[in-house]
Amino acid sequence: MSLRLVPLDCPACGSAMSAAPEDEVFLCSHCGSGAVLDETGLQTAEATALLPAPGRRAASWRPGWFLDVDVTVAGRTTADGRSTPGWTQRRSYVLPAFDLPLADLVRLGRALSQVAGATGEVPRSPLPGGRLSLTDALTLVHHLVVAEEASKPDMLASLEVSVVEAGHRLVALPFEGQGGNLRCAVTGVIVHAVG
Repeated sequence: MSLRLVPLDCPACGSAMSAAPEDEVFLCSHCGSGAVLDETGLQTAEATALLPAPGRRAASWRPGWFLDVDVTVAGRTTADGRSTPGWTQRRSYVLPAFDLPLADLVRLGRALSQVAGATGEVPRSPLPGGRLSLTDALTLVHHLVVAEEASKPDMLASLEVSVVEAGHRLVALPFEGQGGNLRCAVTGVIVHAVG
């Protein structure tokens, strides 16, 4: 096994970016560009920021993914053996890319995906890196779709789900301080950040 050191300089402007050991996604606090760490080094990624809801203010920002996906649900069968209609739809999901307990990650991801509103430039303030890779974010979308279908009252027995990425960008997510927790300045959801 070989080890390769990768300089954590923004691929767009060259500014140094701070990171924790497991970080894979970054938002440059100097120019606002996004970057994703892959096998070859840091790659530039499109980036934006979700703006706080009216009356809320961001005290800090954390990284996330804004995903456009084509979702297909097929082969949907209920517990009594009935086939039910499937569906195909383009959807957008906004998922936190920073460390959160799984329950908080799912709860905040659902809330952000339902109400994600206006976007703007990535703020020029200190921004931590994130650990949720694009592959893991797409896997989480798959699980969110399965959970949504399973929550329907028709007693789901089986289904097939396909999630195909149609586009992605990094997104800065705004948070208000709430004791040792974070309150999302878009949704009001309180989460318990790890670390």
